[in-house]
Amino acid sequence: MAEIDAPALAQQAILLGLITDSQASESLEDPEYMPGNPTSLLRVMERKGFLTPWQTQKLQNGERDGYFLGGYRLLYRISSGSFGRVFRADDPRTGRVVAIKVLRQRWSENQHSVELFEREGKVGLTLKHPNIVEILAVAFDAPTKQHYIVMEFVEGGSRKDFLAVRKKLSPSEALRLMEDAASGLAQAYTKGLTHRDIKATNMLISSQGSIKLVDFGLAEVCSALPDENGVKVERTVDYAGLERATNARPGDVRSDIFFLGCVLYEMLTGRPPLPRDKDKNARMLKQRYDSIPPIAPQEVQNHPGVLRVVQTMLALNPAERYQTPAQLVEAIREVRREIAGKAAADRAAAGPRVLFVVEGNQKLQDAIRDKFKEMGYRVLLSAEPSRAQARFQQQPFDALLVDAGSTGEEGLRVFRVIIEEAYQRRQPCAGVLLLNPEQADWTERLFMRPRMAVLVRPVTMRQLYTKVTELVDEEA
Repeated sequence: MAEIDAPALAQQAILLGLITDSQASESLEDPEYMPGNPTSLLRVMERKGFLTPWQTQKLQNGERDGYFLGGYRLLYRISSGSFGRVFRADDPRTGRVVAIKVLRQRWSENQHSVELFEREGKVGLTLKHPNIVEILAVAFDAPTKQHYIVMEFVEGGSRKDFLAVRKKLSPSEALRLMEDAASGLAQAYTKGLTHRDIKATNMLISSQGSIKLVDFGLAEVCSALPDENGVKVERTVDYAGLERATNARPGDVRSDIFFLGCVLYEMLTGRPPLPRDKDKNARMLKQRYDSIPPIAPQEVQNHPGVLRVVQTMLALNPAERYQTPAQLVEAIREVRREIAGKAAADRAAAGPRVLFVVEGNQKLQDAIRDKFKEMGYRVLLSAEPSRAQARFQQQPFDALLVDAGSTGEEGLRVFRVIIEEAYQRRQPCAGVLLLNPEQADWTERLFMRPRMAVLVRPVTMRQLYTKVTELVDEEA
């Protein structure tokens, strides 16, 4: 770190617009701050949430710019690719958190690259759907000469991150996520758009457990730009290989359906259907696409409808696949209804489902009890989170609903403990955490597990019941 004392460092952070005067004073007065030690001061600011580690590292390096872009405050880098970097950022005026994709400086000097980047970003502005990451703005920052796209920030991770932990999913959960993805694809197709880069990292899973597709329309940009060694980036080589093997035209939506099928295959089995190979020529061979090992019935809990959907999506002949994303959505829904019907019959034989509700508000206790009892649940209630934890250890229940808005930090802690214990014990337990708007960032303190969701108010009783039931109905 450059020779600078702690008060001077705090003043520099104020002048850069990173913190306020009151935040600086609060940090300097914190008992954990070691007077005169700038590193100690930065750690205090991190702990209080005034600065991020990415910002403090830049301050330690003596950097005076790169903290803001187009009025947004950059918090940290999410990812970095050959054509751009993605940052988490917020709007200091409203507090809204966004993701910002920034075109690398060396491509900003190429007018054709800039035009592609802006054009494809503007395509995204026309797509409004719950299962597509929303593009908020496509802009140019004159002071830094940077082109960037502002997007909705999705709390959670990519489908690749999700499977790295989960390995594989139940047929019910995999189909639910696939319906989300296919629904987003269907919406884009109504506007004549295809994705052209369906893969694990372009499918984000939100904290509510739904899929959101990202990077619509950017495949052409990526394939048009060379990498750092001057070699053209071939992000769509798999599409090219499939389409050459089947004589399909580029941009055929049935190619997106095929690669969605690859994603579903891996969700169900834990293994990729196509051999992973960095050799471009090997990835262009027809045999790579027509020799996918079939899924064994026991891998999908002997649900023939699931096998039927996967086989149709992965048919080598495009004419034998679902012809549109809308057809795929309907096929998935049909199989989900079949699975739900079987699950309902099994539940009827097992007796009523047990829901434990942790709610500190008496009126809400009564409303929740009445709604769920009406729908056939056995409802246990407590205003004390610890009672839910004790009950689960003695006698597990089917679902947990915790209102952190009325139970605070203790409700959050107990929710995490029970859901993690259920996961480790392989004990099916649906979990819904209800947050107030000012608690929305608590989502970052959770590790998402199966059958788990976070809802931020305003939430209706119907939405609450629907989410709990949806999670309970998911197969283990």
